[in-house]
Amino acid sequence: MALCSYSSNLSMDGLTSIENTFISEFLPQAPENAVKVYLYGRFLCSTPHEDDNSLNSMSVVLSLSEDEIISAFSYWQEMGLVTIVNNNPIEVKFLPIKLYTGSGKIRNKEKYAEFNAQAQEILSGRQITPNEFNEYYTLIETYHFEPEALLMIIKYCTMLKSSTINYPYILTVAKSFERENIKTTTAIEEKLQEQERSSAEIKAVLAALGIKREADVEERNMYIKWTSGLGFTQNVILYAAKNQGKTGGMHKLDATLVKYFELKLFTIEEIETYAKTRDNLYSIAKEVTRTIGQYYQVLDGVVENYVTKWVQKGYSKETLNLIANYCLTSNLRTLEAVDDVISKFFKLGLISSESINQYLDEILNTNSKIKEILELCGLLRNVNSADRELYKTWHNDWQISDEIIYYVAKQCKNRDYPTSAMNKLLGEIYNKKITSLKDVEELIKNQGQAKPAQKIEQPNFKQREYSSNELNALFDSLDDVEI
Repeated sequence: MALCSYSSNLSMDGLTSIENTFISEFLPQAPENAVKVYLYGRFLCSTPHEDDNSLNSMSVVLSLSEDEIISAFSYWQEMGLVTIVNNNPIEVKFLPIKLYTGSGKIRNKEKYAEFNAQAQEILSGRQITPNEFNEYYTLIETYHFEPEALLMIIKYCTMLKSSTINYPYILTVAKSFERENIKTTTAIEEKLQEQERSSAEIKAVLAALGIKREADVEERNMYIKWTSGLGFTQNVILYAAKNQGKTGGMHKLDATLVKYFELKLFTIEEIETYAKTRDNLYSIAKEVTRTIGQYYQVLDGVVENYVTKWVQKGYSKETLNLIANYCLTSNLRTLEAVDDVISKFFKLGLISSESINQYLDEILNTNSKIKEILELCGLLRNVNSADRELYKTWHNDWQISDEIIYYVAKQCKNRDYPTSAMNKLLGEIYNKKITSLKDVEELIKNQGQAKPAQKIEQPNFKQREYSSNELNALFDSLDDVEI
């Protein structure tokens, strides 16, 4: 008989699959040996008839005594994940976790006698049902609440509502604490004290929203998030609540404050300024989307996700329209593409229209030089990114003058691979630290490669009307900017 096997309800798929529920809810609190035994046992379930599937074999593999292994299986039986169907020889069946995380698990009633008595005393307005008790046991065993901590939560809920409060509300509150990993008496006491300290402030916020009842747990947690998590003061929260009025309640106020946080608006003055400039922001959004050929019936998302961010970076309406036109010419017709271009301009410190145009002129001037270099060495094609990278190396890194680069280009005309020949010759010039055209001519003459030198006029390229091809040089350059 195999030591471990699956129950008929637990299917196999050829892999040792472990449920996320086991990892998140059972593994963190389980003893180390128990985890080893459970995982290895699940593995053995896929080979139920092999000789290795035995208590003795598991003992050797895991370096645990047989008693330690049996103790581990007893632990998992208590947790409801296995059942020991035979003791001599021991035989264990692994059970589906999902069937035993709720009220179906058999518990030792004596173990929870004191907890049951105290819980019933707190909920004196009604009788606790067996199913409700089982839900509390699940919180203790599966979610690892301290029993005293759970009693504190139950008492807290009765203070907010009444002693007849239904248990689904208690479960909701407990699981909200669990999500914050607040499951001990100390942690819960600190949490409740924090909420109590803010009770008066929360009451004022509810009053501003026209709500006359006490705040529930979710609303109290919202307030703590606004103050401790997002960093808003009571004055700002009240200002937002009063502006909102009596519609939407705390959930709408939460959405408003989260939006202010995302927009980096933390003071009343900043919020008021934002409100005053909203019309301008919507005007920018309308023009930019129209320019790139996009239509949005509602512009709120465009303003909040894009335009506000651009304006906060210092971009004016004029500059944003300029960038949108450039993007349209280069067939970049989405807000994401425009945002990417603006981010790269910002990274380069290009904020004004003048600085962007100057940068573009410099790019185009360089592009024009490279184009002429290609023609001098016999290549009649458009400039590409590899050409730009070579020119950057020759001119910026090696500090070779355009005069020498132009001259070398003519010497490499009609070669099989002109730019490669240029790179080789310019590399030799760089290594020999040659800086004058006369010395270059002498070097090439000694190599038997000389051709009559011609004076090359360097272009003086500047314009304000840019074609699609010209703008491609700009965006190729921006591709190298990391954001």
